[in-house]
Amino acid sequence: MSMLKPSIGKGTVVGLLTMAVTPVAVADDAILAHIMDSEHIFHGASERFMDRLDELSGGEFTISYHPGGDLGDWTSIIEQVAQGSVQMTIAWNYGELDPRWDISNLAFIAEDWEQGEAVFGPGSTMEEVYQDIMGDLGMVLLGVIPTDFTGFVVRKGTEVPVEFPEDARGFKMRVPAQPLSIESYSALGFSVVPMAFSEVHTALQTGAIDGRAVSPPSEVLMFKDVVSAYVYTRHNFEHTFWLANKRWFDSLDAEQQDWVTTAATEAVEWAWENAEAQSPRWFEEMEEAGIEVIELTPEQQATYKELTMEVEYPYMESLVGPEVMERIRSAAEASE
Repeated sequence: MSMLKPSIGKGTVVGLLTMAVTPVAVADDAILAHIMDSEHIFHGASERFMDRLDELSGGEFTISYHPGGDLGDWTSIIEQVAQGSVQMTIAWNYGELDPRWDISNLAFIAEDWEQGEAVFGPGSTMEEVYQDIMGDLGMVLLGVIPTDFTGFVVRKGTEVPVEFPEDARGFKMRVPAQPLSIESYSALGFSVVPMAFSEVHTALQTGAIDGRAVSPPSEVLMFKDVVSAYVYTRHNFEHTFWLANKRWFDSLDAEQQDWVTTAATEAVEWAWENAEAQSPRWFEEMEEAGIEVIELTPEQQATYKELTMEVEYPYMESLVGPEVMERIRSAAEASE
């Protein structure tokens, strides 16, 4: 079923997908790039993908692997994948390309790992929804990789907000440049500052921002020298996207496509099996680093949830339509 296609006012997608691009690489020289380091689940999944692809192809299909952001910020890598100059990436939603993609950040669809896998994991309703969006952007979804539930970090020397919206007023909160995050954290009372991920550390150091929103536990320690607290709100179940350029993927023969999809599927399944087990480790390391982990009281959490859902759900329904939202609600309810 096709989703409603919004018009993009600035012509971002049109310009991106029609501009002259570097020719796609041949099958034995495909690029897989992402921005995370060897400690992140992106790397573990990538390694398993490459090992399995090598095994399936008998060494015929090789990958030029670029972790750690050496090909640019994650948004620019997605753009390169949509263009075809990079063949694959693992990255977050990029709502600036298509605001429907923000649906992945919708608050409180899942509230535990079991529900998260049922709603977003292999064979889920959300995979079908995402595949529609990716196709319109010139990409193919090879799988969804979980990271964790999210919260926000607080810069050293800044009071930690726990009552919303009162405590959040005047608090400069970095959010991704995604419309849904801007809407949501504004409703919570924050002064939102859309900012690229690559700029966050310096902005926390200088006080240009007081915190970083939409942060899973695995990314808190990246800022351990400048943050004092992590508020674990479980705002949304963060998951990421294994994307491939559609022109490149369609240019592969049936056997090569099978190698890629099989290797990616097995790597994604490994990620779902292991991501939850990694979560406690990050909290232990936060404690060792002197970062206070704060969970809201039931009353505070209820208010937080109400404020976010009041703006997020109508906003997303205006983009994807009531039929798609009903499919998502039904999938979430069925997994409870």
